[in-house]
Order: sequence, then C-alpha cells, then structure tokens
Amino acid sequence: MRQLLTVFSLLLLATLFSVQTFADSRAEAEKRLMVEDSYEASYGRLFDEVAYFQGETYLNQYTNVIVINKAANKQTLRLYTNRQLMLTTKISSGAEDIEYVGAVRGVFNKIFKGATQSHWRHTTRGFYTIKRVEGANYRSGENKFHMPYAMFFNDLRGLAVHQVPPDLSSGEAAGEAALGSRASSGCVRVHKNYIQQIHSAVLAADKGQVPVLSTKTGQPQLDEYGRVRYERGYKTIVIVEEY
Repeated sequence: MRQLLTVFSLLLLATLFSVQTFADSRAEAEKRLMVEDSYEASYGRLFDEVAYFQGETYLNQYTNVIVINKAANKQTLRLYTNRQLMLTTKISSGAEDIEYVGAVRGVFNKIFKGATQSHWRHTTRGFYTIKRVEGANYRSGENKFHMPYAMFFNDLRGLAVHQVPPDLSSGEAAGEAALGSRASSGCVRVHKNYIQQIHSAVLAADKGQVPVLSTKTGQPQLDEYGRVRYERGYKTIVIVEEY
C-alpha cells in the first residue's frame, strides 16, 4: 500500500511538472512564433473594387482576382473574373492562435496524422499570385490531411485556398459548420459546393506574363531601368485583407 502511494505521489509530481513545463513551453512558442513576416501587408482594405471595375489597376492584368477578408466578423471570399464578380462565399482562415505540439504529441501525430511542430495558425495579409495548383486527392505533406483542390498562394508558409478537409478530426460537417469563422491552421477553407468553381477558374486562366507586385502594397516592382517587372505565372492573384 505504501509503495502504491509512493508511486502515485511520484506520478502526481511528474504530472504537475509536465503541466508547468507545458505552460512555459507554450509561452515561449507564442513569443517565438507569433511574429508577422516582413512581407505582410498592413491591416485595412487592400482591394480597390471601384478602380478594378474601371480597369485602372495592375490587378486588371490578371484574369482572376480572389479577395479574402480574414477579419473575425467577415470571413469571406470573393472571386472576380475579367472584372465580373462571380462568387461570394464564407470561408475559414487561420484561427490566429498557437497550436502547441509537445514532444509526445509530435511523435503521435507523425505516426498517425497532424502537425508535428508548434505553429501559429495565421493567414498572412497581402497580395499573392497563385504559385501551384493541386487536384482533388492532394494531401498535406506535413499533417497528411486532405486538401482537395489546393491552390497555393504563399509557399513560404504553405498556405492555400482549398476545400474543407473531409478527414478533419472533428469531421467534415463540423468544418463546414465553422465556415464564417476562424478555424484553420492558416489555409483558407471553402465549402465543397464552391471550391471547384474557383479551381476551374484558376485552371482556365492558366499561366501567362503577369506583373510582379509587392506583397505589402500591391504596387508593381520595377527593374533596373524603372520598368515594371513581369514574370510567367498563374493569371490569378489572391488578396488577403483584414478590416
């Protein structure tokens, strides 16, 4: 009996120590990770719809403009094609908190499914051209979740517009019910009824010569001769704003 009490006491002390260590580690993770990247745009409205409709901006050189408002009380995506508003729908962007992954959970997730490192569930603001497009069966390389029809716009953070994962731990229905509120790890989730329309528009526009825009301001970058720089890329730009 005394031996059992001793073992129980040691386990209790170990648990309390682990909880304290967890708290300290989480605080350190928040301080280290919750820092905005230098290329991020400021808070506020970034997309000038009036100028776009009038054909007065460099955005008009893109076939598609996808405008995402990541504000907690907005959470919307608008798809414009050739100066026409084609779709408005609810989304879920990053939860804007730290998903803390301790050592034990990291090992567990690596074997099964989930993030293996702590990370800030953050969707970066700014102007981003689509970098790559995946199909219906695409899976995340890190956490192995499905990301159907993923359209990556920020490869540095692995951010994409994609369908609500059908294999969420909470279930696909719960992910769809959360649309309209922040819920993801940073990507932009869209309902399965609308994601193919966006995906098809991006593929139909394909690639071409597009202006290189500053991710912070949306203004064109210039070459050494003061001329606007162009590069070959998808003719779809994603604007993430927060207001």
